[in-house]
Amino acid sequence: MNLSQEELAEKTGVSLSSIARLETGKGNISLLNLLSLLKELDLLNELELTFRDPNFSLSLIAKSKTKKLRQRVRKQKEKVPNKNEKWVWGNQNE
Repeated sequence: MNLSQEELAEKTGVSLSSIARLETGKGNISLLNLLSLLKELDLLNELELTFRDPNFSLSLIAKSKTKKLRQRVRKQKEKVPNKNEKWVWGNQNE
C-alpha cells in the first residue's frame, strides 16, 4: 500500500507498537485496532470471508443440487410374534 508503519499509525490512531506486533505475529492486537487497520487498508472484505456462515458453503449447495441429502439409517423393529401363531424352529417352515 506504500504506507510506512508510522503513516498507518497516524491515519488509523493505532499505536506503532500494535502495528509492529501485527506484522510480526508476536503478541496480540485488539479487534477494534484490527478493524481500524483493515478499513484503512481497504481489506474489510477479507475479514468477511473469514467469518462467513458455515451453513452457506458452495460445495454443500452443489451437492444438494446433484444428490439427495443423506439420512441416518434406522434400525428395523423386530417382529413381535403373534400369540395365536404356532412357533417353529429355524428352517422348519421350508
